[in-house]
Amino acid sequence: SSRTCGSNLRGPSGIITSPNYPVQYENNAHCVWVITTTDPEKVSFFLEMMSVPCGLGIRVTFSIFFLILTGSSVPDLVVSMSNQMWLHLQSDETIGSLGFKALYQEIEKGSCGDPGIPVYGKRRGTSFLHGDTLTFECQSAFELVGERTITCQQNNQWSGNKPNCVFSCFFNFTAPSGVVLSPNYPEEYGNNMNCVWLIITETESRIHLIFNDFDVEPQFDYLTVKDDGMADSTVLGTFSGDDMPSQLASNGHVARLEFQSDHSTTGRGFNITYTSTFGIAVCLSWPMLPLGKSGRVGLVG
Repeated sequence: SSRTCGSNLRGPSGIITSPNYPVQYENNAHCVWVITTTDPEKVSFFLEMMSVPCGLGIRVTFSIFFLILTGSSVPDLVVSMSNQMWLHLQSDETIGSLGFKALYQEIEKGSCGDPGIPVYGKRRGTSFLHGDTLTFECQSAFELVGERTITCQQNNQWSGNKPNCVFSCFFNFTAPSGVVLSPNYPEEYGNNMNCVWLIITETESRIHLIFNDFDVEPQFDYLTVKDDGMADSTVLGTFSGDDMPSQLASNGHVARLEFQSDHSTTGRGFNITYTSTFGIAVCLSWPMLPLGKSGRVGLVG
C-alpha cells in the first residue's frame, strides 16, 4: 500500500522534509506539498534543496514550468513563476533513500533568489533580478570548479549553480603563515591524487606545521613532509591513517608536502596550519636558584 503525506503551506518561509527525515523514507511514498505566498505581489518562491541523496525522485511543478529531481545532483535554487508551488515526492518499491530537506522563502517578482557565496570564495554582484549577472572567484590556493559567471534568466532560474572552491593540488605558499588542506576538505578527497605543495618563507626562518585534523586511508594513502623543496629532500615524516601527527618544524625556510592516494577508499583528509619563525628554536629551562638571606636571588658560583 502506498503512504500518502504532504500538506498545504503558506509563506513567508519554512522547511519541508520527506517523511522520517533524516531516517530513510518508506517505499511507495506519495507526498504532495502545496506552498502559497502570503503576499500575492510576491509571486515567487525559491526552494533550496539542502539534501537530496541518490535515488530520490521529486517533481517540482509551478505555472508552465516543471522540474524532475532525482539523485543527488540538483539545482541550488528552484524559483517559481507564480505565487504557488507544488512539490510532489514519488518513491517506488525499491529501497528508499534518506530523502530530502528543502527551505522555501518568498522573494520579489522577477528575481532568481540569492544563490549564495561559495565557501572559500568571493562574489561580485549584489542584485538577483532578471538580466543580472554574478561573478565568482576563489581565495588564494583554491581552484574554481563550475561556472565563473551566472545570469538570472527570464524563467526565474540562474543559468547555473554557484561554483565550488576546491583546494588546489599544486600550490606554492609564500605568506609567513597559512593553511594547507587536502582537496575537497572537509569532504572526502579523490582517488589517484598526487599533490605537491611548497611552503617558501623568508630566508633564515623555519616552518612549523600544526595538524588540526588528519584522516586518510591507512597504509595506502599518505602525506609526506620533506625538509626543503626538492623531491629527494630529507623526509621529516610520513603519515597515514587517522592518528593526529605531532607538530613538525623544518630546518630551513622551505618545506615540501606530498600527498598520494590510491585507486580506492578515501577519507576526510587533513587540515594543517603553518607558521614561520626566525632564529633557532631553543627550549630554555631556567634552574630555580635559592634565595639569599636578603630575599634576593642568590648567585651560583
